[in-house]
Amino acid sequence: MPPEPSQAPQRTPASTHAALGLKPAHAGLALVLMLLLSAFTLARIWQQSTPVEVVNAAQNQRVPCVSYAPFRREGHTPFDARLKVSAAMIEQDLRLLQPYTSCVRTYGLDHGLDQLPAVARKLGMRVVLGAWIGRDAAANQAQLALALRLSREFVDVVDLLVVGNEVLLRRELSPQALAALLQQAKANSAVPVAYADVWEFWLRHADVLQAHVDVVAAHVLPFWEDEPVGLDQALAHVHTIAADLRRAFKKPVFIAETGWPAQGRQRGPALPGVVEQAQFVRGLMSGPAWPEQAWSFNLIEGFDQPWKRALEGAMGGYWGLLDAHGQPRWGLQGPVLPNPKGDALWAGWVVGALAALILIAAYPMWIMAGGHFKPQTWVLVVGLVLAVANLGAWSVWQWQSLVVWARYPWEWGQGGVFMGVSAWAVLALLPQGAQHPVWRAKVVPAAVWALLFVACLQALRLVMDGRYRPLPFELFVVPVWVLWAWPMRGGLQANAWVRRSMRLMAGLLGAMLPWLVWQEGLHNTQAQVLAACWAGLAVGVWRQTRDQGGHLTKAQP
Repeated sequence: MPPEPSQAPQRTPASTHAALGLKPAHAGLALVLMLLLSAFTLARIWQQSTPVEVVNAAQNQRVPCVSYAPFRREGHTPFDARLKVSAAMIEQDLRLLQPYTSCVRTYGLDHGLDQLPAVARKLGMRVVLGAWIGRDAAANQAQLALALRLSREFVDVVDLLVVGNEVLLRRELSPQALAALLQQAKANSAVPVAYADVWEFWLRHADVLQAHVDVVAAHVLPFWEDEPVGLDQALAHVHTIAADLRRAFKKPVFIAETGWPAQGRQRGPALPGVVEQAQFVRGLMSGPAWPEQAWSFNLIEGFDQPWKRALEGAMGGYWGLLDAHGQPRWGLQGPVLPNPKGDALWAGWVVGALAALILIAAYPMWIMAGGHFKPQTWVLVVGLVLAVANLGAWSVWQWQSLVVWARYPWEWGQGGVFMGVSAWAVLALLPQGAQHPVWRAKVVPAAVWALLFVACLQALRLVMDGRYRPLPFELFVVPVWVLWAWPMRGGLQANAWVRRSMRLMAGLLGAMLPWLVWQEGLHNTQAQVLAACWAGLAVGVWRQTRDQGGHLTKAQP
């Protein structure tokens, strides 16, 4: 006879885990994996929120010169021909820069920048004056004429006239046509004349250019080299290139652009960051002395230029000593905080943990099968709390990355969808709903399918055109760990089309990984972490779409 209700057998912890879709042996493994993930997460939060000691610039020392463009404000761009900044706006900007430098370099005289020498004279600052040169011959002559007039009128302020910036790099003029403009400037200028370009173009066209300039103004940007230079070699790289140019030209050499981005994605061994930027700039200021025949260096740049993100990815918008709001990221002395918003990471972890605890307390069914709570389920409780806590912290990282990279409404929308998919995958894979056939057959496969689709989409973008795209490992860290911590009993259940498409995407992702690693280089740690996440996702899905006999799993009724 069937037992009376009062005599119904009690659930054991093993049967509870089984009803949740877990193999009993996996409960302890899940806890171990969540503890390891938490250790990694908390260590990274600690690193991001702890000030780092960086070599100091000498007391009262300032950066020799910084690039200045007035396009830090929202909606401002040099491509807007109608934009004209006021003298008051220029003065406001230069006053913000004065604690850090006494010299600014400009690139052109449009948009009201012809007013800058007068403002600089008022503030007692020096100017490296730029005349913008491009394809339009009439515009070139107008720029040159105005620059020559200002150099004579403000000869007490203008130290150098730079005619053209990376004209050869952009292939807008031939070396001979540029040399003719330089000769015209040199014959009529009251101050020394230079041309500014990437150092390789100076060496490549030395025979054409060197007779027509007084100063060699070269750009040396270790981060943007064709073979990126890591921070540990970046300072030596700048000094080595400067020495090579002095030997080649026997003229004064001015490093007219150098610097390091405070945000963005890693290129080879070159890692952007606030601390890294401070180390580079302070290192240039406190490192080997510049020879007497050198003009020292100009830092790019005074303020962040948000408009450059459309041309160079996030990296282009975050080279400033000051951010786009005129706030300094770090000073010339003292420790530097890697992530000024590191407190939000701690808050994300704590909020995630509290949210999980509240749900468990309010809805015990969230972690139990059959409504029976056993003391042994603490393993599952702790694992679930840690999973959601880590999701909270990494969601904050995802948001901070989105703020850095997103420029247009559709990019914000896309980033928000990707964040939602990441969180959905984590919550779907947790074993709280695995006892429900519909959840296992519909929700879990849909979430994993969406995560795979996002991963494949981003992998294709990176492989096809990755130079200015992010390496978004933040999206995948927690979902992959959860996928391996709580494998579904019997595998992922879904219909035939979903199963096959998941395996196809997993295979595609695995096929693109070697290309990504080769393309980014073995020194790119961000790419390595991303590749590891994608590998874990691909292999985990491949395993979970097969049953114990090695065949494709089938949806359960």
